[in-house]
Amino acid sequence: MADRQIMNDQDIRRALARVAHEILERNRGAEDLVVVGIHTRGVYLAQRLVS
Repeated sequence: MADRQIMNDQDIRRALARVAHEILERNRGAEDLVVVGIHTRGVYLAQRLVS
C-alpha cells in the first residue's frame, strides 16, 4: 500500500488549535480543566493541545 499524506503539518496545527478552542468554549475556560492523553501518541497530542 502506498503512503499518502492526509494532513500536512500546517493542517494538523490548525486542527489542533480548533480542537483546543472548542474545548475551551464548551468548558467556559480552562479553570479546573484536565487534559489526559492515552499512552503512546495520546500523550503527545494532549501536550500539544495544552500548549
